[in-house]
Amino acid sequence: MIIISNASTLIYLAKVNRLHLLKDLFKKVIIPMEVYEEVVIRGIKDGFSDARIVENAVKDGWIEVVKSPKDIEVR
Repeated sequence: MIIISNASTLIYLAKVNRLHLLKDLFKKVIIPMEVYEEVVIRGIKDGFSDARIVENAVKDGWIEVVKSPKDIEVR
């Protein structure tokens, strides 16, 4: 199953060190660029350590960032 996540889900799971649950439960985790900017870019700028957890998940490739929800390819 594919999930499209919002910012709150990522933030709160990362804060309690449970972001990996998304990876464990879903085949694919996708976030729009706006969510990435809110969670990671602004989060790092504001000094939130959970922002780095999400950033690493994106770098590791199990969270995919898309420009627009229209860019999501469902398979």
